Amino acid sequence: MTVLTLEGRHGVAVHRCPPGVHRTTCVGACTRVAGLVMTCLAMPIAADEPVSAEIRLHLGRPMVFVGGRPLSLPAYSPRGWSREGFLRQVPRFFTHRMGAYFLCVPPAKGGDFFATPFWAGDEVRSEPMAETDLSLDEQAEFIQAGQPGAFFIVRFGTYEPKSWRDLHPDQLVVTEEGERLEIPSLASDLYWEKAAEFSAAVVRYCESRPWSRSIIGYAHFHRVEGTHEPLIHHWLTDHSAIMTHRWRAFLKEKYGTADRLREAHGEVDVTFETAGIPRDRLRGPAPEVSRLLYWQPARDNQRLRDYLLLTRDLYHRGFQKLAGALYSATGRHRFFVHDALKQTMLGWSNSGFFDPRVSWPLAYPELMAGSGHMQVAGLFGVPGCDGLCTPHDYQARGMGGVFEPEGIADTAVLRGKLFLCEMDTRTYTGGGGYGEARDDAEFAAITWRNVASAITRGFTPYWMDLSTDWFATESMHRIIGRQVEVLKASADWPHETPPGIAMVLDDSAVLETSGSGNVFNETILWEQKMGLARCGVPYRIYLFEDLERPDFPAHRLFYFPNLYRVDEARLQILHDKVFRDGRVVLWGPGSGISDGQRIGPESAERLTGFQFEFLAVNYPRRTLISNFEHPATRDLAADTIIGGPLAYGPVLYPKGGLSLGLAWTKQGMNESGLSVKTFGRGALGSPERPGPFGPGDYASVFTTAVPIPASLWRGLARFADAHVYCETNDLLMADHSVVALHSLRPGRKSLRLPRPCRITDLESGRVVARRSDRISFEIKAPATRVFRLESRP
Repeated sequence: MTVLTLEGRHGVAVHRCPPGVHRTTCVGACTRVAGLVMTCLAMPIAADEPVSAEIRLHLGRPMVFVGGRPLSLPAYSPRGWSREGFLRQVPRFFTHRMGAYFLCVPPAKGGDFFATPFWAGDEVRSEPMAETDLSLDEQAEFIQAGQPGAFFIVRFGTYEPKSWRDLHPDQLVVTEEGERLEIPSLASDLYWEKAAEFSAAVVRYCESRPWSRSIIGYAHFHRVEGTHEPLIHHWLTDHSAIMTHRWRAFLKEKYGTADRLREAHGEVDVTFETAGIPRDRLRGPAPEVSRLLYWQPARDNQRLRDYLLLTRDLYHRGFQKLAGALYSATGRHRFFVHDALKQTMLGWSNSGFFDPRVSWPLAYPELMAGSGHMQVAGLFGVPGCDGLCTPHDYQARGMGGVFEPEGIADTAVLRGKLFLCEMDTRTYTGGGGYGEARDDAEFAAITWRNVASAITRGFTPYWMDLSTDWFATESMHRIIGRQVEVLKASADWPHETPPGIAMVLDDSAVLETSGSGNVFNETILWEQKMGLARCGVPYRIYLFEDLERPDFPAHRLFYFPNLYRVDEARLQILHDKVFRDGRVVLWGPGSGISDGQRIGPESAERLTGFQFEFLAVNYPRRTLISNFEHPATRDLAADTIIGGPLAYGPVLYPKGGLSLGLAWTKQGMNESGLSVKTFGRGALGSPERPGPFGPGDYASVFTTAVPIPASLWRGLARFADAHVYCETNDLLMADHSVVALHSLRPGRKSLRLPRPCRITDLESGRVVARRSDRISFEIKAPATRVFRLESRP
């Protein structure tokens, strides 16, 4: 046992390392954190013995285990493609004793940025074939010299070299206008095979190096971070010869006879030999696109459905090939995480946001579905997929915004998968937009919000420099140092999801539509950042398939933004897991509108319990709250209006329940835009609370418009008997062990806890209360306050 006496920010602490761990190899927490006992996470590893890493659940969250012990993983990803940047930036993090460092497979000299030294033309080798500015060996040796015993995660993507594209132009995407793009087709088996071969070659090379004993995992960033690149530029369909061949084979396998194909596609002369790739109707003339209804019956969009299903099959096959190559490339225990499966980003327009020359489109193909990212739940179980590693959403990520991973973090955590999230926070020392922190106060507020979001939702953030120096001052590193201490300590805090709000996504819902991403952008992407995040109740985001799990958390309020179609199996899952125990279900616009063949109110009534007025046009949605007697609306302001200018349809106006809001409709008809209906004993938060509550006892709420304001989310959550932590419309993060508030508005704040706790301010380390169920404090905005909660009887 090595015993060290260490002096840290919060006093002197005795730090005991496990037997066999030398001082220089200890990567445990070497300072006292908020008066808590720290656990050393170093491992007694012989100098010539590689580490063994695997993902296991620890106190309710997936964690990396090394040598059988949980490893806290505050990590740093430097610019491994820039010698000058790497050597300048990395030493700043040595004093924090980071849990791990990312090593970056560098680009080959003389090529484009994505050229790799392991792949040229059709040749892939398990050793570099070209010089690089900063080799993997140099990166590893530099870090080991500065922090002996540090662990490594190797990151790389599967960008094909130009020399490969020059050899195989027939393997590239062709747009519907006949332009050949410098992008491999999803139908290119040759690309997927070479990308898998390259992935395995990188792993084999790294495992052959002297520093391989310190590798714990690999982060695979795929090509363009898992997105099919033509979709970034709003090209949905690929008209290349290889995709056309795959399309015809897919149709023949699905339909069997030409007559069945003709009936499904509505083309009287089509054959399996002549079937052409469909054109994207969203690229048509503006008047035609404006008339194109968002929800589509099968007779009008079956060709689109089939094309999207084909891309799904091709992407799934490619993902499995890449993951399998990683898994089989080494016999050592390593974890493999992927920058992919970004279902949280349904409705995203990449170039619409990033490219200053591109206007946000009036209509554009849904990015995830067009990339084949549909029905992805099964991919979490593929060998070689131990989790995800993604950036966080660039929209609204600065002051007052959210730290929402692009990948679907809550699904990953629920399924016991590791989730790592980039914290590439732009700052005043490097600039770069995207919510840049303009001083230390903003930097602290943004990054403490990020750390609190990660801890409370069970995933791990890591600092990253992408293009310049974002963490370049001592004052910033004093903030980072404390955050690293807290992340290390949090490894031993119980993680349990509070029974709050669940947003449940159907990642195949686009099949019932015109393929446009605009509606998802409103109902899913922006709903996360606006009212839902600010209602004072914790929320999580899941896939519909997660409801089948026996360990699905007992949330009180369920929001289904895009459950457009259900079959008997899905309806049974809803009855078993959702329609019970006094819960409340909020149905987004269009819920149940499709039965798979037809669009109409009948299937919506079957799902939601409401009858509907049906308006078969695209129309903007706005609802004025008009009933203030109901528990969900009682505290709302008189000017509470739901909705916005986006026109989509057909429109469903609920009937047969209690109307809470008046819809501003076409021709000014008196229709309800927000209604509630109770089943069985209704909602647990209803005034009479008849109880006891069981199967069939719930309340159904249908909204014609979004986004939902924070105050209405809070009212609905209270109606469902979810615990409300705060009512100030600030950003709230919470789990069993941590609660945090992020605010731009100064003043007195109050948090109401679900139980009496010992409360510690995690930024200062000061005990706020020995036993209390309330926290009151002043905020000098901008600021984030983060508190540790320990149960006290």
